[in-house]
Order: sequence, then structure tokens, then C-alpha cells
Amino acid sequence: MPAQAVAMRVAMLVTKNERMKEGMNKVRSKIASLSALAVLTLSLSPFAYASPTQASTQAPSTALPASMPFADSAFENVWTRNDSPVASKTIARSWTWGPAPLASGLESYTDAPDGSSMRLVQYFDKSRMEINNPKLAPEDKWFVTNGLLTVELISGQMQVGNTKFEGRKSATVNIASDLDDPNAPNYASFVGVSNTSLGLHPQPDKSKDGYATGRIDRAGAVKDDATKSKLPEAKIVYFEKVTGHNIPKVFWDFLNSSGTIRTGMTTANKPLLDPWVFAMGLPISDAYWANVKIEGKMQEVLIQAFERRVLTYVAGLPKGWQVQMGNIGQHYFEWRYGLNGAGPEKRPKATPSMPIRLTIPALGVQTKVEYVGVDKAGNMDIPKDPYNVAWFKPGTIPGNPGNAVMDGHLDWYGVTQAVFFHLDKLKPGDRAYVRDDKGRDRAFVVTANTTCIYNKCPLVDIYGASKSTRLNLITCAGTFNRASQNYDKRTVVYTEMVP
Repeated sequence: MPAQAVAMRVAMLVTKNERMKEGMNKVRSKIASLSALAVLTLSLSPFAYASPTQASTQAPSTALPASMPFADSAFENVWTRNDSPVASKTIARSWTWGPAPLASGLESYTDAPDGSSMRLVQYFDKSRMEINNPKLAPEDKWFVTNGLLTVELISGQMQVGNTKFEGRKSATVNIASDLDDPNAPNYASFVGVSNTSLGLHPQPDKSKDGYATGRIDRAGAVKDDATKSKLPEAKIVYFEKVTGHNIPKVFWDFLNSSGTIRTGMTTANKPLLDPWVFAMGLPISDAYWANVKIEGKMQEVLIQAFERRVLTYVAGLPKGWQVQMGNIGQHYFEWRYGLNGAGPEKRPKATPSMPIRLTIPALGVQTKVEYVGVDKAGNMDIPKDPYNVAWFKPGTIPGNPGNAVMDGHLDWYGVTQAVFFHLDKLKPGDRAYVRDDKGRDRAFVVTANTTCIYNKCPLVDIYGASKSTRLNLITCAGTFNRASQNYDKRTVVYTEMVP
């Protein structure tokens, strides 16, 4: 049924209260007679959605539940893998990115494949995520990358294109210590020992019997410290021929370590950096010792610069935290924008376009969006693929004011867990993202997760007019009745778009 016809049909139903009640009874009657084809979802008449007089009773949120401000679902998926288990205290280990996302927005990149000369970035304590090629599929391993921040900070050359740089000075931010330590090495200290555009500084291969015994000071001077020549952690175990730099055992073990990672609802023991070059890049210096102030007291630290990150080792820290990635995301932000700088350019608002993908990181959902209208019985139709979701096309486009609605299967013939099998696990503050056909990803924060009797669900709240920008997600719940071929309840998750 075309959207115009649906709207006309609905408008006729709601001209008077009595006729509205009659319409509601008809809708509930239809829900009660669902066939086996509607096992998965809540079939709802479009009556409430299109009503010009019936408004949702869900009050606009004055303040959304606390939620991490990720700029793109792909950023949240990457962060979730390693750092969600740390944030939830499931595991005690150092951060790969940091406890939460920081500033985000657009930065100049002249070679952006979409012709915008900009790229979307998000800063974290430990790095900066970026989307250089938005034309790639979001699930592509290289859709999200992290920049060559170490190279830029040491060389003083800020990259603004594939081969275009803006000349600045080498960063004088301390590389691996408290910021107020006046004697600690900074990024500029590593100019003479690192491979950058200012010069190459390869070292001899020490992987047979060598140790990391060099000690570096703030001026960049290096001297040998023989007391480190028997430390097992300092033994050189790998030589990177491409850059000509050695990696000591303590860092090599970290780069190749495995641990608890999370994808949606599942956890597993897998390599933490897969591959490690994705997060780190290649080593551009050897590892050097320094005595610096950390958390207010002087400590020995081993420091090594890689293209994208800096690794540090402090023996006195608790297990799991002895090797850490430096706070290069914070350092780079300060170097580029200043200590109290505004940060990346804010993305301009864009008119929402047709939805093509739904992502729910907390559930591990990354799926295509089918478009549906109403079936022959006048109910909202369902997705043909149990792993896809369906958007009610005659309704609101996600991102526009109103109640946009998507449904998905709980299970299906031969499929134990369909796309919305875990929908009831969402909690306030979790996020769902809708990517449109222009590549814009919009975040919606869960405000409520409810269950209702299948023929007594609040249709007006789900479909009714609303000044807020909402996305409502629906699937089956409760007990399956084989006689009626229907579940006796429905899960309805209400979300509201992040401003």
C-alpha cells in the first residue's frame, strides 16, 4: 500500500474518538490473528503512526541517559573489542584506546576519496581514530584507522593529505611522564633516534644477544647503561628490517599477547592487536630508558616510538599495567589545537536520507535494512531475511522528528538466534546507529526497554506523532503458542537521537 494511501486510510480512522477506538480494536484483532509468518515481530497497523491528532505519550527527554559520545558506530565497535572488558572491570590490563571517547569532528585531508577534503576523526587518550575512506564497507578491517601521530609529533610535520604536510615544530610535550616533569624526554628528544622526514636513524640488528641499554635525556643525548644488560625484559628478540629498529622482549610479548576481547554479547580469548601493525605501525626508534616523574614520583621507564603509538614499560606498576600505550591522543590534540583548543571542526547537520544499515555495538548487530510497508492484512510487514531488520518506509525516516520504527526477527525457521534475539538486553545509555545511503551514521541512545502483551502494546507511543527524533525497535518475546503460531509478548526498545 503506498504511503499516501496509508496516510489517507489512517486519517479517516481518527476523525472521531469513537472511530479511533474502533480502529484500535480492529488493529488488536489483527494482531491476535497473526500467522506463522509473523512469528518474529510485532505486527502493527500503521493507524497510530500516521494519525495527525494522536501524539506519543512518551515525553521528550530533557536529558538522555549517560552515554559515550562516539562519532560513528565503527569507532564504538573498534573501541568495544579491547576496551569494553577493561571498562567493565572484566579484566585488569592497560587500555588500547582509553576509558572513553574524547573530541570528535572533521579534520582537513586533501585526498579524501569522497571529494570532501575532510575526514571524520575521534580522539582518545591513546590514539586518534579516523575514517579516511567512507566509501569502504563499515565492517571492513581498515574502515577505521589510527593516524601516524608519533611520526607527526617527532618530526613537527602535520599530515593533511597522502603526501601533503603542514610544517610545525616538534612537540615538546613529555612523551612518557607527568606533564610537569621539566627533565623528562619529550617528542622532540626523539628526533635524533627516530625515522621521520627529518632523517633516518636505523640501528644495528641486536636480536642475537643484544639488550635495550640506551638511556635518553631531554636533550636527546643517548648513553649506554650497562645495568640494563641482564634484564630479561630488555633482551632484544626482534629486529624490524624495514625500519632498522630492535624490539625488546617486554614489548614484543605485549604486541603479540592475547586476552579477553568482546564482540557484542560474546567474549573470547584472542590476539589483542590483530595485527599489531594496525594499532602500532612499525617501530621508528629503538627502546630507551629514562628516569621520569610518574604520578608524582621518580620511576624508571622504558620508551619506544612506533609510527602510530608509543609503548612504555614501568616495572613498578601492577601486573597488567606495566606495559602501556602512551597518551599520544592527548598529546597530539594539545600539539595541534593547544591545551584549551576547540578541536576538530564540527560536522554540519545534514538532511537524513534512506537508511541502509543498523548497528547496535552492545549486541554485536551490524545488519542491512529492508524497506517494508503493510501486508495484505494491513499490518506492518517483516524482513525477508532473519538477519536483517525492516524499516517501516511509510513512516518517519530515521533522523527526522517523529517515531521511526524497525522490526526484526527473534528467531526463525531453522534459526535459533535471529537479528534481535538479544534485543531485550539493551539498557538505557546503550546506542543504536542508523547509517543512511549518503554515509552519515546517526546515534540513538536507548531511553527505555519495555515488554508488552502482544495485543496491548502502546501503538501510539510506538507510531504516534512526536516532536522528538526517535527510533523504536520491536521483536517478539515471551512464550510461543504453537496453536496460534504467535509469541504472547513483544519487546519494544525506545531510543532517541543524540543531539
